[in-house]
Amino acid sequence: MTNFSLGVNNCFAVKRWPEPDIWAALVKDELGLDLVQHSLDLVDLDTSHDEILAQAGAIRTACDSNGLRIDSTFTGLAAYSSNLLLAPTAPSRQRAIEWYRRAIELSAAMGAPGTGGHVGAFTVSDYRDPKRRSELAVLLEESLAQLARYARELGLEYLLVENLAVAREPSTMDGIGRLMSGGDADHVPIRLCLDVGHQCVQGTSGGDRDPYAWLEKMSPLAPVVQLQQSDAEADHHWPFTQWANARGRIDADRVLDAISRSGADEVALILEIIPSNEADDDQVLADMVTSAQYWRRALSG
Repeated sequence: MTNFSLGVNNCFAVKRWPEPDIWAALVKDELGLDLVQHSLDLVDLDTSHDEILAQAGAIRTACDSNGLRIDSTFTGLAAYSSNLLLAPTAPSRQRAIEWYRRAIELSAAMGAPGTGGHVGAFTVSDYRDPKRRSELAVLLEESLAQLARYARELGLEYLLVENLAVAREPSTMDGIGRLMSGGDADHVPIRLCLDVGHQCVQGTSGGDRDPYAWLEKMSPLAPVVQLQQSDAEADHHWPFTQWANARGRIDADRVLDAISRSGADEVALILEIIPSNEADDDQVLADMVTSAQYWRRALSG
């Protein structure tokens, strides 16, 4: 029987409530949750080591004060705009490794057991060149192994790779499976963060386009499942409101059943709802509250 916990990625707070003490209080008092996945959009990693540690300290203090546990840290929209570990030039890939090393340092200082998310995207030209695509795929695995070693040195428990919504990114069950690793004495495991709204990749078919097939097959590799309401056409990151639930295909009971059938032992269910920049701030918070209530009801039933 799967043991579930419910939490939230605090990406909803980006640009609205970036102060740790404010978003932490919202998560605890308004959403009624005690588990948070911290969005790296809410920190500055392009700064000194001392400043990274200072940010980590402020986040940890805010979480401790509000009785929150940090599940992991996770890439946001800023990092998703980059090719990262699959960038076309070696200097760019090296800078991505250095960026991820700082994310690992931040996560360790925060007491988060893991970090990860978007690890890389091929350019169009690299993706369409079989030789180049193969070479970069090997380099991606080597880069992840290097980061897994550093994560082990700093005391993390795992790294996360997210399934994404574009063919030039890790986005199929087979492709994600090749990046998974059980870890060893020198490397942390590389695990999956399974997003239920990313099964809309152009050119895929069958199980790769079915979020429930992903959940039933891949949940044993996924300590984190990210929740968003979405349809089969696009990666919407809608909330779980009446309007969105009527249009989307993510049903809480079906999600829980699929994960349970997978045989996964323990899964953190993390709401990852990304409101538009122009959305009304009070409505954003109301939608977050409604979404948390929707999943809390499902878990209690």
